[in-house]
Amino acid sequence: MRLTDVRKCFLSGSLVLLLAAPVFAQYGGGGTTTGMGGTSGTYTAPKGGYGSGAGIAVGAAAAAGVGVAFLALRHRGTIVGCVKPSSDGIKLMNEKDKDTYALLASNISLAPGERVALGGKKSKDDSGKPTFQVTKLVKDYGSCK
Repeated sequence: MRLTDVRKCFLSGSLVLLLAAPVFAQYGGGGTTTGMGGTSGTYTAPKGGYGSGAGIAVGAAAAAGVGVAFLALRHRGTIVGCVKPSSDGIKLMNEKDKDTYALLASNISLAPGERVALGGKKSKDDSGKPTFQVTKLVKDYGSCK
C-alpha cells in the first residue's frame, strides 16, 4: 500500500470520527443529584421521546464528508496534457493551469505527441521551473490534436 493511500484512509477515517462525535454527546445515564432541591434520582425522557432526525442528520453529514474527502483527494497529483520534446528532455503542458512541467519519469516511457494523464508529484527545480515527478501513467488518450 502506498503512502498516499494510507494518508487518504487516515484523513477519511478522521473526518468520519470528527463528524460522528456529536452522536457520543448524548445523555450519559441516570443517577442522583445531591444538594438542596435534588431530584428523585430517576431519569424521565421528554414527552414524545427522542426523534431519529438528529441521528439521520449526523449520518448524512458523515457520509457527505467522506464523499467530499474522496473527491478532493482522488485526483490530487494528476496532470493531463500533451508530451512535447524539449532541449532538456520532455515536457508536458497541463491543460488545467496551462503550466509547462519538465517531466522526471523514472521507468515510464513517454513519447512526444501523446496526450496523457500522469500521476505524480509537482515540484520546482533549483532554478524555480516547475517539474513533475511521474509515478504512474493514469491514462493514455492517444495522439495530441
